[in-house]
Amino acid sequence: MAANPTDAQDGPGPTGSGPVRRPPVQDRGRRRVEQILDAAAEVIGEMGVDNATTNMIAARASTSVGVLYRFFPHKRAIIEMLAMRYVHETEQILSRQEQAGIAVWPLRQAVEWVLHALTDFHQAHPAYQHVYRAVRGSSSPESTALLDHTRVVVDRLLALRARHVLPQDREWHATTVVEAAHALVVQACALTPDKRVRLIEETALMLTRYLTPDYAPSDRA
Repeated sequence: MAANPTDAQDGPGPTGSGPVRRPPVQDRGRRRVEQILDAAAEVIGEMGVDNATTNMIAARASTSVGVLYRFFPHKRAIIEMLAMRYVHETEQILSRQEQAGIAVWPLRQAVEWVLHALTDFHQAHPAYQHVYRAVRGSSSPESTALLDHTRVVVDRLLALRARHVLPQDREWHATTVVEAAHALVVQACALTPDKRVRLIEETALMLTRYLTPDYAPSDRA
């Protein structure tokens, strides 16, 4: 079956700019949306964003393209919804650790924990790096804003460590940490296990040194 031409659409869908054309109100509809997203994650994890089509995703979800388009106006909407799902899950991971007191851990220990958590998440969700890259490269402010959620969580964790740091400086620190961590974790996940461990260690060392002047008193760095 040929790919639907809507796969290549970059602009807003015919019913608005939100990722879902018609938010489901019944359990069956919500389950179908989750089924489509699960299928999209599998296809994108195997083939990447550019090679994945709505026909492939619908087939993997055991549904028709017509049903898929009832919920998502185009492929980009599916990517954005997957990004929202991944961001929400990573936020939950970091927020749970915030409640566990990560903000008062020695800085190196906290950085290592976050990096290992992100590495585990990447390995458990092969589509994550493809979705992140696609959203990061989008020209849509709404799309790129999705990724700010993780930065906000890291910003909050840094604020708990050092309230004296100016908010505008802390925002740049959080942005740098998130972008560097993501890029290097993606690279680490492509390596053999021993090399992966080494790159994560080097990344932890780099980020710890970067953050130490403001966020790690010498007695607990």
